[in-house]
Amino acid sequence: MLKLHSAAADFARAEIAMIVEAVLDDLRSRPTHDTFGDVAARHLWDEYCWSLQEGPFDDDISWGGMRFGSISNAFEEVVRGAIQAEVEKRPKHALVFLSVKAIEEDADINQEEAFGSIWMAGIVSLVLEQLNQRAASRCNLGLIGPERGELIPYEVEGGGMVWGVLSERGEASDLVASHYDTLLDPQGDLSGLADDMLEAFMAAAADDDGTVLPLVLESFEGELRTLAMEKDILPMLCEMRASLLALLDR
Repeated sequence: MLKLHSAAADFARAEIAMIVEAVLDDLRSRPTHDTFGDVAARHLWDEYCWSLQEGPFDDDISWGGMRFGSISNAFEEVVRGAIQAEVEKRPKHALVFLSVKAIEEDADINQEEAFGSIWMAGIVSLVLEQLNQRAASRCNLGLIGPERGELIPYEVEGGGMVWGVLSERGEASDLVASHYDTLLDPQGDLSGLADDMLEAFMAAAADDDGTVLPLVLESFEGELRTLAMEKDILPMLCEMRASLLALLDR
């Protein structure tokens, strides 16, 4: 019996981990509700994490004369619904094992009487607890918060010739700070930031007295602009964005 119980517990832990990942994928695929003003949430998961870490937000939501409870409660209900939808996809034997785990975690339930039953609410709460731990452990939410313009330049690091030149001149971080929301948007158009970086680099090159570079610019400026943009700036910015998003999703 002990071996069976241990096997059921191992199965339940693995199943919960899979459900958590599936629900995370679901929440990351959903658009934001733009609930928190100047928070650059990319998806519903960002908003839920913000609600959990910065809340509770107990202001009532009302629409058309109907009241829906607090903002924090509304977010939790949406997440509970997403969890239940994922749990309901599991076969019966999986639900039984998951229920055993949920019952074990609840001291108010008579475990002997409940053994073998399916306790959907308990499973949902068990998965929600794991999701909330993931949400609470995210330590980089400031990167989407109101102060993100000040934080992001300290978290990103570029590379290559153009970034090196602009960093030495103290201009790189200011340029990033002026386009922080573009970097946070996985689909954002990086061309504006790239153009600003290119112009700053060309100005730096033209100011480089005592070298042949200003003379080269006079004859090959167009070619140099194309090379700097396509071979240096744009690839570097794509890598910078990927690193920033990976940092945010830890």
